[in-house]
Amino acid sequence: MGNQSITISLPQSLVTLVEKLQEVRRDPTRSDTVRVLLLQALAAMSYLPDSEKKALGIRAATKEAGS
Repeated sequence: MGNQSITISLPQSLVTLVEKLQEVRRDPTRSDTVRVLLLQALAAMSYLPDSEKKALGIRAATKEAGS
């Protein structure tokens, strides 16, 4: 499945942060940076399978003993 373009509006302060992060990560486009941030957030909220979480460096939730 190919990528689909969408348009979003962000406050200038977030655009500036995304651009700074883009430079630090050396992402070729802002879209790449936003894509990674979105995937990380979705993984952290358990909307992605454990295999994708692992690929993003997000630990899978584990049940504590006695829970």
